[in-house]
Amino acid sequence: MWVFLIIACALLLLGFAVHRLGWHFLISGYNTMKREDKKRVNIKAVARLIGYMCYGMAGIFLVVAASYGLGFDVDIPVESFFVLMLVLIVATLWRAQKYDGNIYDEDGTIRPGAKKKLIPLFVVIGLLLTVVPGLWLWFSQPTEVTLTDKALVIEGSYGETVPYDEMEAVTLTYEPSLARRTNGAATGSRLTGHFRTTSGEDVLVFLDQDVDVAIRIDWSGKPIYVNTETHEATEALYEKIRMK
Repeated sequence: MWVFLIIACALLLLGFAVHRLGWHFLISGYNTMKREDKKRVNIKAVARLIGYMCYGMAGIFLVVAASYGLGFDVDIPVESFFVLMLVLIVATLWRAQKYDGNIYDEDGTIRPGAKKKLIPLFVVIGLLLTVVPGLWLWFSQPTEVTLTDKALVIEGSYGETVPYDEMEAVTLTYEPSLARRTNGAATGSRLTGHFRTTSGEDVLVFLDQDVDVAIRIDWSGKPIYVNTETHEATEALYEKIRMK
């Protein structure tokens, strides 16, 4: 919750600095323009637009903090916040070009030879609409676990190969109480990567929080918590590991 609140406050301060204080040097692209090019930009309109974007994103993080940290009985999928934020960023980037007199003339027509200046915008928007959702989808996939003759193999991002002869204990348990993420991803109900528990233990997790059981593997490396798509499938995987 506190992370969301800190991000929200930072966005509010950033939006206020650009929108009200006139700290236009914070606007990427504008701060590197030539002086004559800056004169053709309606920087007050651009600053207002970016300020509104920051305020909107801050509002989204405040709602997330309220939903997940303050005990409000609001069941809103985190994906909806992600989509809303993505739409807000893309819309702001697209609209901001209308205030650039180096690209559009007074009638709103693209100046001759200015189309090439829009290429970076299309590249950024393309990445936002493809790569970012793609990574989100990748981290949201169920954990794939393969049992070979010599090792347990966890596929995907942060994947790990655990030789059977290095396993010290395998326990069917519950999801650990996690304090924070140290190097990982939290997408929807899925937690993937390196986390720290409330007791201070560093663990590697591949968990679906909607599944009420997990397998803990103690071995020569960092302790691992893993489950699969259902309670029953996780129990079946546990029995197979024990047989190894």
